[in-house]
Amino acid sequence: MKTILEDYIIELVICAVAIILMILNPHKVVLGLTYAVNMYVSLFLVILSVAFISGFISETVPPNTIAKIIGKKSGWKGVLIGAVFGTFMVGPSYVFYTLFRNLIDKGAGINVIATTIGAWAIKVQWIPFAISILGWKFVVIFNSLIFIYAIISGYVVDFFVKRKESRKD
Repeated sequence: MKTILEDYIIELVICAVAIILMILNPHKVVLGLTYAVNMYVSLFLVILSVAFISGFISETVPPNTIAKIIGKKSGWKGVLIGAVFGTFMVGPSYVFYTLFRNLIDKGAGINVIATTIGAWAIKVQWIPFAISILGWKFVVIFNSLIFIYAIISGYVVDFFVKRKESRKD
C-alpha cells in the first residue's frame, strides 16, 4: 500500500481534487465530460494514424535505412527532410512523441527530430489563409524565420544532448 501512495502521489492528488470539485460543482462535471468526449473523438483518428505509422515504421523499415536518411550522419539532407516534414505535420505534438522516440531508437539524429518539432510551427495548410489576412510579405518572412530557427535549434539541442550523454560515459 505504501508503494502505491509513493508511486502514484500526483495521480492520487489529482483524483482527490477532481472528487472535491465534482461535489462542489456537479453541473460543471457534465460540461467537462462533454468537452473531454468531444476532444477524444476529434483526436482519435490522429492518434490512431500516428500509432499505425509508428508501428509500421518500427516493423518494416530497417534501422540502417532510417540512419541513412535522417540519421546522425545524414547531414544537411536529413535536417532539411526533417524540417520539411515538420511543416506538413498536423495534430497535437504529444501524439507524435512515440513516433519520434521510435525514430531515435532506430537511428534518427536528435538534430533532425528537434528540427522537425521546431518546423511544426509552420502550418503549410494555413499559409493561403494567413496571406489573405496578414499579407504575403509578413507570412513569407515570418515562416522563413521559423524554418531557419527550427534548423538552428535542432543543432543546439543536438549539441546539448550529446554533451550531456558524454558526461554520463
